[in-house]
Amino acid sequence: MTPYMAVALTSLVAYVIAVKRLGWRPSDLGPALSRMAESLGAGVIFAVVNLLAAAGLALGLRTLTDRFFSLYSLDDLVWLAVSMLQGWAWGLWRDSKDRRTATGPGAGATVS
Repeated sequence: MTPYMAVALTSLVAYVIAVKRLGWRPSDLGPALSRMAESLGAGVIFAVVNLLAAAGLALGLRTLTDRFFSLYSLDDLVWLAVSMLQGWAWGLWRDSKDRRTATGPGAGATVS
């Protein structure tokens, strides 16, 4: 069984449980996937910025000091994982602002 088949199977099982047991609406899956894609995009941006900042710091320290700072630590997958978490947190933070604005004082009030 390939990893793709395992992911497809667990996704299908999660979908069935969500719809049948938890009562979630299938129509809400599209917007959820859209938010996920936005978080992944933010994670990619964080990954690029994090790696550029770390490389710049290492090269700057090489220039300013007599020590050698290696760039080998930049090929660690932890950078990608942490960057994806940063992107996810960024998306959650942005969504919390949208929810607070929609449900805050004066929500639904009209200005004339």
